[in-house]
Amino acid sequence: MKNHATSRTLLTLLSAGLLATLVGAPGCSAPGGMTDKEKAAITPTAAPAGKYAFWPLFPDEPRIQFLKAFGTSDDVNPSDASTLEKVVFGKQVEDTAGINKPYGVAIRQGKIYVCDIRGTSLVVLDLKKKQTRLIGTSGSNRLTHPVAVALADDGMIYVADNERGVVMVFDANERYHSTMGFEKFKPVAVAVHGNTLYACDMAGQNVAVFDRRTGQKTRTIGSVGDGDGQFRVPLGLSVDPAGNVYVADMMACRVQKFTPDGAYAGVYGKLGDHGGSFARPKHMAIDSTGIHYVVDAAFQNVQLFDPQYKVLMAFGAAGSFPGAMNLPAGVGVTDDSLEYFKDQLHPGFEAKRLVVVTNQFGPNKVSVYALGSLKKGWTAQQLASASAGVKSGMGMSEDRAALQKAVGELPAEGDQTNPDLNPPEPDIIAPASGPNTPPPASKPK
Repeated sequence: MKNHATSRTLLTLLSAGLLATLVGAPGCSAPGGMTDKEKAAITPTAAPAGKYAFWPLFPDEPRIQFLKAFGTSDDVNPSDASTLEKVVFGKQVEDTAGINKPYGVAIRQGKIYVCDIRGTSLVVLDLKKKQTRLIGTSGSNRLTHPVAVALADDGMIYVADNERGVVMVFDANERYHSTMGFEKFKPVAVAVHGNTLYACDMAGQNVAVFDRRTGQKTRTIGSVGDGDGQFRVPLGLSVDPAGNVYVADMMACRVQKFTPDGAYAGVYGKLGDHGGSFARPKHMAIDSTGIHYVVDAAFQNVQLFDPQYKVLMAFGAAGSFPGAMNLPAGVGVTDDSLEYFKDQLHPGFEAKRLVVVTNQFGPNKVSVYALGSLKKGWTAQQLASASAGVKSGMGMSEDRAALQKAVGELPAEGDQTNPDLNPPEPDIIAPASGPNTPPPASKPK
């Protein structure tokens, strides 16, 4: 994917008025006729070199800035124990809650909800209260393998637990409420729209549709196969503002669209190593303007698509720079909560919304990015001069493939198992064998 082509695509969309709320107007010089004091107020101030990370790469104008990563409760509320407390109680005055292996994620109103499949809990990073809480850790209704989470407008929390074979429901106060499910159900992704809950069912190779008020399954969308409206491994799920349902198929490397009533309505993506294609798509999210965010564990990045399926850009890549990804799986987006990251924003970057991504390995388990644009009076060169060296994230290198094989993310040569379905410590529980069992994963070229 060429950076200058990405920039032209974004600017074309803006000029057409399709995504004006996405990034706002591009940077420009200060208007004439201003007083010296007014000019000084908007004069850019140099920022420390290497402190920030932006995508796309210069000379394109930045649209994504990496803000912060969370790995433990100390990242939410750093310990401020006194010297006396450390002497009496030791260095570790309070227990530090860590995120072990995150998968699905959602964010809203200053709270980040993270599915910890190894920690068998839903971790709540409460940025407002500076607390870390665990949901579903005790009692007969505890979580055993949470892989996806969705938040409803009324505050209800829906967690897909594919080992128990149910969607666990918690109320706005984070207390257990109920379960949804049926026999041989293996939910791996969830999304909410109005009074409807959608869940990708790995066992049935379809999308189960529930009435949120009654908890009853009302219908299914799709079936197993390679045709329109069919799936191999439906793993990602989101709903746009109009109620259309989008399903990311990890095995088929594509995203399919369905109308609110479940009719097939389109598709984008295919197996490849360039922008707009996929190698191992996982979860996805759609923001309030209709922009799609699709995680790819092989590219180790997130690609953005407009409502007409045109690829806008990608951000993230494997590496050690700020904002690098390490086998990402989940993604969430919100228009709120920006105030909790104002200190991390570059002074020349205008943030519009937040994007949060989970990484299954490394210390940066939950990474937060801002989507936005240049502020008036700043240039792309000024932001680039303060940026760390980052990568675009596209393409499949030999080093990346070797890394993913080593951690069980890609099959070894001749291996006939799907690592996402049958790894030593599974990310996704395998469906029962039979005619609906998907074929082995293809090796990205």
